[in-house]
Amino acid sequence: MAFKIVFTVLVSLIIIACNPKEKEYPEPQEVPGTYINTYSVDVIDAKTGETMGSRTVRDTIFIKQEGEEFEVSNRKWLFNDYDNNGWVDSMQGEIEPMKTYQAQYDLTTGLLNPLEQNSRPPLFLEGEKIYWGELRALEYFKVTND
Repeated sequence: MAFKIVFTVLVSLIIIACNPKEKEYPEPQEVPGTYINTYSVDVIDAKTGETMGSRTVRDTIFIKQEGEEFEVSNRKWLFNDYDNNGWVDSMQGEIEPMKTYQAQYDLTTGLLNPLEQNSRPPLFLEGEKIYWGELRALEYFKVTND
């Protein structure tokens, strides 16, 4: 009798352990918002080879819902610690933002897929973060809900 109880408990535990947990992706109404990725790099003077200071880039992705589709846009701001310009729009600099595009959200995969093929890699949504494609090349954190 004890063997049957132990056997039943073990089989139940094995079944529970072997069933993969389904990933939960954000609902479509949770997707819109502002997401940022901030990084810094040293800036080298081309003439002397010396480090002039550092540059901080704030890469921001804006996602707005438009019916069943989403508009994805991007802005970048630059801050150099070696000048007095403060934060400047990168349109004035050399780092171009991506072009605005329309995308469709797939709740089963967590991907925000561009409607126009080859325009951009898909954005992978997971909780309060987004990543470029399934390889998760860049990580952006959600800072506001729109």
